[in-house]
Amino acid sequence: MTLLVASGRLPLELEIEGQPVTAAGWLLAPELRRRFTHPQPHISITIEPGHATYSRLLAWTRRSPLKYQQLDDPAVIAELAAIVDQGNLASCLNRLLERYQQPLSTPNPRLDYLLSLIDEADAESTAEGIWQLFRQRYPSTQAHCSHWLQGCLGIPLRKLLLWRKMRRAVDMLSDAKPLTEIAHAAGFADSAHLSRICLRTFGLNPSQANDHKILQARRLPAN
Repeated sequence: MTLLVASGRLPLELEIEGQPVTAAGWLLAPELRRRFTHPQPHISITIEPGHATYSRLLAWTRRSPLKYQQLDDPAVIAELAAIVDQGNLASCLNRLLERYQQPLSTPNPRLDYLLSLIDEADAESTAEGIWQLFRQRYPSTQAHCSHWLQGCLGIPLRKLLLWRKMRRAVDMLSDAKPLTEIAHAAGFADSAHLSRICLRTFGLNPSQANDHKILQARRLPAN
């Protein structure tokens, strides 16, 4: 899940799934393609699957046929733009969900176990290997597991592992290293592969994503 929030006075102008949109903030479901019409100052806040509000936020976006929610309340935008830590974010998101009367989610121990396997995985781990471990505790076919996870998270396991690589790459972009070196260190085949995934993920190429005046990508670990 991604929150995009304008950090300047102007609203964000971008395309979501090819449709031009303009607002001060957005909540986007996983895998929605976005592209900025032109680079603008903004904050990109990632809510990862282990976060306590993830399932509620996902359910909220799924209530829209477009799979995203527009945030245009100035108070909401100001509060999101001022987030400094995980606890601050959790409180803000809970207030946001209550304001829009979004129901509480139920515990999901099977999902919690899968997320623990992902957290313990290294850079070389594959979706097939993680599913194999998962099915030792929860016997099922991999096809059934994949369908279940899509319902829970809105994203396949291999895409979640790819996001982890992208997150590592973004963390290294400010280290003044060559893009090819960063790509290899993060687990990408080459700089072109990294550039494609960065554009798909943030709507910006790596050089733009590395400009902290344009993008502040906030990594928010699980609670």
